[in-house]
Amino acid sequence: MNYVLFYPDEMRAESLACYGHPLVRTPNYDRLAREGTVFERNCTPHPVCAASRQALVTGWYPHVLGYRTLDREIDARTPNFIRYLREAGFRTCLSAKNHCFDPEATAASFDRAVAFARDRSAVFRDVVEKKAPHDYTMVHPPIPAEKVEGIPDHQFVEAGRQFIRECAADKAPFFLFLSLNNPHCPYAAPEEFHDLYDPDALPPLRDLSWLEGKPALYRLIRQYRESGRHDDWIFRKMNAIYLGMITYTDRLLGRVLETLEAEGLYDDTTILVCSDHGDFAGDVGLPEKWPSAMDDMLTRVPLIVRRPGCPGGHRVAEPTQSFDIFPTILDYEGIPVRHDQFGVSLRAQVEGAAGDPDRAVYCEGGYDVREPQCFEGRPVFPFTILNVPGADYYPKMQQQQRDPESVCRAVMRRDLRYKLTVRTNGENEFYDLDEDPREYRNLYGDPASQGLVRERERAMLAWLIGTSDVVPREGQA
Repeated sequence: MNYVLFYPDEMRAESLACYGHPLVRTPNYDRLAREGTVFERNCTPHPVCAASRQALVTGWYPHVLGYRTLDREIDARTPNFIRYLREAGFRTCLSAKNHCFDPEATAASFDRAVAFARDRSAVFRDVVEKKAPHDYTMVHPPIPAEKVEGIPDHQFVEAGRQFIRECAADKAPFFLFLSLNNPHCPYAAPEEFHDLYDPDALPPLRDLSWLEGKPALYRLIRQYRESGRHDDWIFRKMNAIYLGMITYTDRLLGRVLETLEAEGLYDDTTILVCSDHGDFAGDVGLPEKWPSAMDDMLTRVPLIVRRPGCPGGHRVAEPTQSFDIFPTILDYEGIPVRHDQFGVSLRAQVEGAAGDPDRAVYCEGGYDVREPQCFEGRPVFPFTILNVPGADYYPKMQQQQRDPESVCRAVMRRDLRYKLTVRTNGENEFYDLDEDPREYRNLYGDPASQGLVRERERAMLAWLIGTSDVVPREGQA
């Protein structure tokens, strides 16, 4: 069997049609949902890019080896699932935004790596050269049609399609990791998609009453980004562009599916869709994401698995974790996992079974003040070009440097009904997601909820003890 992991960056589940969005047009995601299994409560292990990818490919929570920052990469000594596939005879290709492996680990894990090769200054120049000073909404003009073929995502997909054709010609089994930039902010889609959705026709965004009883970090994000200076329309526009960017990724997915069909491989290929984390996308007047924010907007991400011969239209309501993807693949291929890890195979669910109703999943993020090396905006941070007034990420870096407690360490536990988030600064949260799916009412201090909270805090402590490290197995370095 061949495998394609299609992995847009920053795509939250609630903004896909197959997860209930009433307006967004995603025919190719919808097709895979009809032909495969949708995991409705899938959780990322971390709400920021690099750390979530590192958890995905190792099966380790971020705390196991300190993979919790944007600029630390997996090295060749760290076991990863993709290397297992390569060693088992699969041709492996990373046609993608890497943001995960260092050069040595990339070479050890992939037969081919198509990365965005321009230097960081060039990559982010358009982010710094803003259309207006101190506009921190991250809403940018559309990408002109004549420049679309130069977008990295277009190039990644075209390179991935060529890899599929070559493997088809050689009759070689393959694993293709297509990790896109879209719908990562800044919010700017190709012209065809930028104004596809009317901001005034969208479902209501979460309003400012959502902030009541919430940690200070959200109000600080609004303060540093000067959100109060803007009319609410700009945040609806932000959400509309975000949806257009998702529809653009759907178009790219369609090209991949067309290539598989043209090469006669569609019925010999398992296609998986997931994302590293979500995006506020204008809700509560917020853009982007935050390392210690654990809202469903950021932590609930799509997981769709379409495998030939398995039931279509199946939906799994029970919790799952993104790093279950590779144990599932290895289970199907009979490849043993040779290191201690925490993902579980979802093979039974892909084949039509229900999930585990007693399972709890976890997400963690943030840094402690004792870890200045972790904070964005420090002088040697790789993306320091963005730490200048007027740049999109300037407010984020300034907040982390000036108000470090707003990005303190956090751990979230989510089960079938309840979500608990515990932070080292004491700003904790607890939600009944059946009664309050958009997380408006923080019940952490509610006397009637204390039994539920304490029970889950004890479970979280046991989880932290049980996953605190991994002991190498025999034969491991």
